[in-house]
Amino acid sequence: MAATVLLFAISAIAAHATVAGGSPNAALGADSFSARVGRAHAAATQESSHMNRLMAVAASGAVAMGSSAFAQDAVQWRVEDGGNGHWYALVSRPYAMYDWTATRSLAQDAGGDLATFQTQAEWLFIRQRLQTLSSPQFLVGALRTAGASSQWRWIDSTEVTYFAWAAGTPNNGTAIDLVLCIAIGFDGARGMDGWDDWRVVDLSNGYVIEYSADCNSDGVIDYGQIRAGELDDANANNIPDCCEAGTACGCAADISGNGIVDAVDLAAVLSSWGNAPTGKTNADINRDGEVNAIDLAEVLSSWGTCP
Repeated sequence: MAATVLLFAISAIAAHATVAGGSPNAALGADSFSARVGRAHAAATQESSHMNRLMAVAASGAVAMGSSAFAQDAVQWRVEDGGNGHWYALVSRPYAMYDWTATRSLAQDAGGDLATFQTQAEWLFIRQRLQTLSSPQFLVGALRTAGASSQWRWIDSTEVTYFAWAAGTPNNGTAIDLVLCIAIGFDGARGMDGWDDWRVVDLSNGYVIEYSADCNSDGVIDYGQIRAGELDDANANNIPDCCEAGTACGCAADISGNGIVDAVDLAAVLSSWGNAPTGKTNADINRDGEVNAIDLAEVLSSWGTCP
């Protein structure tokens, strides 16, 4: 089967080059095509091994994180439901561990940031999901610097224009820097439902991550495209590989991510030929669960430098 596919690929490239006004050697260089494919296949194999190691590291990190924290599966506030298209993940820990600054770093390390509620509707969307979890207080992305005239602001510098304070709050005055924490139905020694003002250094056992980045400016949140297998994220940091590499995200046939569709990408398709879990291999360019002639045709039709 592999020999048949390779012969088909050679014939296809020859035809492609002829249409373009040249020969396979003209399209791929003076070096013999078979030698170049052989080297490309070896390079693709080495890259695959490297990718496997990266995924193993990511998996072990996820297991380690799971021992101390629980991240509820992220949910999207869909545009068709009146939302903003952003994704939100609720992370809870069995006990208080980090202050606001360290917690924000955790959210950013996960590829997002602490959630902000730009509208009351957004807050109510999050509140509904917080009710499904038990007791922890969740830090979000709002803070107020010390001073009687200072305003509560979200981390994107916009002013907080509405509040959902719990009974008895805010209660920390204006002499210290404060951050926003949410508790639904519980706050340690007292019952609480709503927002609370905390010191920056107070420890929390929960936080809300918001994913809102659109690094390729296509109008769709990157996190959702990664989940759908539309954008690759080999190191599992929730940031598209194409954005980290500074390459075009719309060049799906550039399997190696080097900005060029070439023999390396061809070899990746050939070496992965057959059934593949949807979205689990870059060689499955059209994400239909199979590496086949459709993916091969995409490589050939995109041959050359990515736009």
